Amino acid sequence: MRGDLRGDPADRGQHRRAEDQVLSRLDTAGSRLLVVTDDQNAGLVTPAVLQVLAGFDTVERVVGVDAPLDVVNTVIGDGGQRVPAWRITGGLEQAVRLTAGRWPRPGEALVAAAAMPRLGFTHPAGAVTDTSGRQYDVVGSFTARPPFETFNAGLVIAGDEHTPTRSVHVVVTSVEAARATEALTLLTLAPPDASRITVRSPTALADLQRAVQGDLGDYGRDLLALTLGGGAFLIAVVVLAEVLLRRRDLGRRRALGASRRDVATLVLLRTIAAAIPGALTGTAAGVAAAAAWADQPPADFTAATATLTILVAATVAVAPAVLAARRDPVGVLRTP
Repeated sequence: MRGDLRGDPADRGQHRRAEDQVLSRLDTAGSRLLVVTDDQNAGLVTPAVLQVLAGFDTVERVVGVDAPLDVVNTVIGDGGQRVPAWRITGGLEQAVRLTAGRWPRPGEALVAAAAMPRLGFTHPAGAVTDTSGRQYDVVGSFTARPPFETFNAGLVIAGDEHTPTRSVHVVVTSVEAARATEALTLLTLAPPDASRITVRSPTALADLQRAVQGDLGDYGRDLLALTLGGGAFLIAVVVLAEVLLRRRDLGRRRALGASRRDVATLVLLRTIAAAIPGALTGTAAGVAAAAAWADQPPADFTAATATLTILVAATVAVAPAVLAARRDPVGVLRTP
């Protein structure tokens, strides 16, 4: 008697892993970035506003960012190549990682490694000048943290604690929290005229994530149900066939004093005893195949699949077990 369910556990595990990968990619830092821009430079994005936003549970990181400036190596002057520089308030560590030198004080800058050759820097030290003639000392280098990779094209300048910036960049904790965070951000900024601000929100992506998650979940459940249903049918047929083949043996047990409960329990235990190694072997083979062809399925999914397989086998064996227990032992023994 076979107790395993038909169907490839590798396919089910691979689908679960694919679902997790799709959802994780939709939930990267870049997809969780909310940007609100003060188009009129009305002083809405103040350090105090950034501090309030940073205290929200749905906010992972928040910085204020000004429109980029064109800067050039001060030593080379106007003949040098210009690169962008962004003034950032709310803490540079929220947007970049320091790779050399020290963290800048207000008015000082860090340079990205990719921008150093264009500026003519051999080391992350020196000075740059913007188009208005203002000079910024460069005191180190950085690499941008997601989702601020744009900063890797130039420099970041530390802002002071009093000057507003043009836009606020909010990294929310999850795309599901995007809509609520957007509402809280606008409430905190309190713009006098909504037409004077521009909002770039991940709320559309949040809706997409929910749709994708629902579709993938429905497909996965349907696939699992189909696999388990087909396996359950085969197990029921096999158990019923065994009961019919062993009817004389079961009849003798009843004639010798075994109760109907004893007979039913015997059939169920035999089914479960065969289902356990079958489920474990099939799941192990599926995990090995998934590891060789794709990604390893999650451990909880693997354990749940094996457990569910055993439970389904035990459940579908109930009807044949009851049939065996209710048959007349005398009539069974007389059957040739």
